[in-house]
Amino acid sequence: MKTMELTPTATVKFDSTAMATRVSSFKKTAKKFFKATCRFFVVISPAYPQYVESLKRG
Repeated sequence: MKTMELTPTATVKFDSTAMATRVSSFKKTAKKFFKATCRFFVVISPAYPQYVESLKRG
């Protein structure tokens, strides 16, 4: 097992790689969320006017 000397530079490098991984993960998650939201609106938009009309009539 390799040991690593703990220095401020090593800590900063570790933090930056960990942060880059988190940012990348967040970007992927956000992209999936926006895609799903767009798909939802594409599916719901044809039915929405009919739904509003039914509410007005009721």
